[in-house]
Amino acid sequence: MEEHYKTAPKDRVSTGKKVAYGIGAVAENSMQNSVTNMANPFFNVALGVSPALLGIAAMLFRIWDAITDPIMGWLSDRTQFRYGRRKPYIVGGAIVGGCLFALMWWCPLGMSPTFYFVWYICISLLFYTAFTVFGVPYLALGYELSPDYHERTRVMSFRTGFQSVAGFGIQWLFWFTQRDIFDGTVDGMRWVGIAFGIMIIVTGIVPGLVLKERELTVSEKTANREKLGIKGVLSVFQVKPFVYVLGALVTAVFGMFLVIIFGFYINVYYLFGGDLKAASTVLGVAGSAYHLCCICSVPLIAWVSTKLGKKNALLIFIVIAILGSACKPWVFNPSYPYLQLISSVLIAPGLSAIWTLLASMTADVTDWDELETGKRREGAFGAFYGWTMKLGFAICFFIAGMILEWTGFDAGLGGAQSRETLDSMMRLYAIIPVLGMLCTMFFVWRFPITETVAREVRQKLDARKATELEDA
Repeated sequence: MEEHYKTAPKDRVSTGKKVAYGIGAVAENSMQNSVTNMANPFFNVALGVSPALLGIAAMLFRIWDAITDPIMGWLSDRTQFRYGRRKPYIVGGAIVGGCLFALMWWCPLGMSPTFYFVWYICISLLFYTAFTVFGVPYLALGYELSPDYHERTRVMSFRTGFQSVAGFGIQWLFWFTQRDIFDGTVDGMRWVGIAFGIMIIVTGIVPGLVLKERELTVSEKTANREKLGIKGVLSVFQVKPFVYVLGALVTAVFGMFLVIIFGFYINVYYLFGGDLKAASTVLGVAGSAYHLCCICSVPLIAWVSTKLGKKNALLIFIVIAILGSACKPWVFNPSYPYLQLISSVLIAPGLSAIWTLLASMTADVTDWDELETGKRREGAFGAFYGWTMKLGFAICFFIAGMILEWTGFDAGLGGAQSRETLDSMMRLYAIIPVLGMLCTMFFVWRFPITETVAREVRQKLDARKATELEDA
């Protein structure tokens, strides 16, 4: 049995600072997921843009991220503003991102689907650039708030909890657009988008205004002065523990999100025969139940991780998520639409554990990397961690659009979709997440940094810094 260590008082992060960091996750989750959440109902169902084209657009965004995210990680690790390396980017990115989100839905009416497709691409490229400017430094800031193995998990648990708070709003976006005060989905999304954009700005600037950054030592500053280059940027993939983190992240994202949009179509066309308004209520309730369970499970995840270690805790919660996915064919029932909450309640703790513990593991990787290279590269690791997640979501969105068309779905048929189409959706909706989560378990099992290893790395780094101070 591995020995567990208590967090030293000097390594603890106050509850107020954890809350401030967590509040930023409301903006992070909103910027990452709200556009893709509403793209199909708004641009496909309401404005007639092909779901396959929307999937292509999502891939273009991730190609753009492949350029901007590493650059932002490099800049965040090396630039020196008066107020810090990361905080000015966080504040600026949140403000611009919130404004662009509001603008997204104010496209001129009466235009062709091609026009709406081009509009979506142009505004989204600017929006996701702002998200990169905000998101990469924000994630890196969380990695460096504490050097302690367990305190990092507690910090990231606040991030996961507040992400779930944002998830409440995202899940109800479509429901709000369907209220009678609006003249349809387009009109509703325009005004809801303004409110959501303001929320992004307000929550996004909090960590940039409140938190204090970790100061680099002289040797760390010297090691971080390398020029930006492809070799240096890609060197993070030579850090073996990080490769396992990315492997777990990719398989989890592919497993759970490759067919996630099927939930919308199954509810609308299988459970409610094409009734958007009725389906919007169940979708909102199911999404809210999911995020409520995410919030409630966060303290449990942190506690189990402290007792059993990050790897064992994550494996346990993934198994619970697998059970939640496997039961979908039985709980999605037109006679009892709210029975699907069983699946949501089981999947929620598993995904919360993935977002919390993989981020905490990445923070441990930054220490491992510093011991090997002498560099502090939270920004670089955060950039590729975030980009990998966004790329995974984009590939899923891209493939999902093609799979949706392959099943025979036709929005023009409304509630008259064929039984074969709906059955195909349901099978894929259950099987693919199970396969993905099994692969995720393999990568987590292979991750080499245990609590004991992390403590040994920390002791060596502390000894190195003590020697540097003595020499100075």
